[in-house]
Amino acid sequence: MPFVEDGRELIGRAFAQRFSMPAFNVCSVEMVRACLEAAAEAAAPIIVQTYPADLDQVPPLAAAGLVRSFAERAPVPVLLHLDHGQGFEMAMACLRAGYGSVMFDGAERPFGEVVAETRRIAEVAHAMGAAVEVAAESFNHGSATASRPEEVERLFEEAGADMVAVSVGSEHGRDSTLDLEGLRAIAERVGRPLVLHGGSGIPEPDLAAARELGVVKVNIGSALYRALRSVWQQSADAPDHRAVYARAREALREVASGRIRATGAAGRATA
Repeated sequence: MPFVEDGRELIGRAFAQRFSMPAFNVCSVEMVRACLEAAAEAAAPIIVQTYPADLDQVPPLAAAGLVRSFAERAPVPVLLHLDHGQGFEMAMACLRAGYGSVMFDGAERPFGEVVAETRRIAEVAHAMGAAVEVAAESFNHGSATASRPEEVERLFEEAGADMVAVSVGSEHGRDSTLDLEGLRAIAERVGRPLVLHGGSGIPEPDLAAARELGVVKVNIGSALYRALRSVWQQSADAPDHRAVYARAREALREVASGRIRATGAAGRATA
């Protein structure tokens, strides 16, 4: 199946069919390959995404070329997304490189500014045939605040977002349970695609409930990083670097497979 050029089509199908896709943070060949192999085995559409710090490791053009080269030989849809983009210029750099979706993280800005900047990004992204995600709250431990349904609605209606990342209990890098009633209130108010961050630590029953409420994307970063760290720490006996890479791919593939099943994406590649 092709590399997904315009994320809106895949997002729309996930929303209509009530399944979520894992969005894996990647910054190396091993991470991309492992996630795509897990997706192919599970017949699952997936999202791979780059965090701003990852773009220092693999710049947008290189990331897009890498992901596209693997995705064009994969039997499942693969969408490349910018995670936690810091504003218009970063979003444009990724869109020009060929990303099918970009995020604007407005957590540190006044809400009116978030609406205006998202609208500015969305106007160009949509003209270029790409999707836009936005968040107005933080997902970091100690600074997370609950999303308000009326503000989520404005991010769709006034800012033109295609997905809104909502803060309903999950936090980056931590085990957490969702405020499902809060998520339901948002879903009933907006009736549009929603996103969860901190997906490495959300239990499966909560993820199952979330996809029925319109969550189409669940971010997975910490689980992959922990798997890599474990491989590094246990590879003093490796005969060479290739053996370390092989161990890393296996560990990453196992994590990706588990999160694909947990989000309900398995079997959805052609559904």
